[in-house]
Amino acid sequence: MRDKLRYRYPRGESYEDVIDRLETVIFELERLETPVLVIGHQAVNRCLLAYFRNKPIEDVPNLEVPLHTVIELKPVAYGCEEIQYYLDRDDVESITPRILNAVPTNQPPPPDPPSC
Repeated sequence: MRDKLRYRYPRGESYEDVIDRLETVIFELERLETPVLVIGHQAVNRCLLAYFRNKPIEDVPNLEVPLHTVIELKPVAYGCEEIQYYLDRDDVESITPRILNAVPTNQPPPPDPPSC
């Protein structure tokens, strides 16, 4: 596939379609003053991350979005601060993931809690 940005999948949409569809969502996200949790497909997450990372539209289809990771974006002057929290595989596969046990990917994981 030569143009992943504009290619429209059969019975689906292109990245450009997703970007157009997300425009009003992005405006709402920017207006909010409370934290928001977005859970979406990788294509949607790529579009949102590209916008908040100020990436060109051409980069969207190839933007790396790590699996099993919570990405925290904090608004700062002229952009966003980004912290990635990798979820342990046990957390991801459990019925109720323990996001509180997630750690930033730039830090070593915490030691296991002592057993009682």
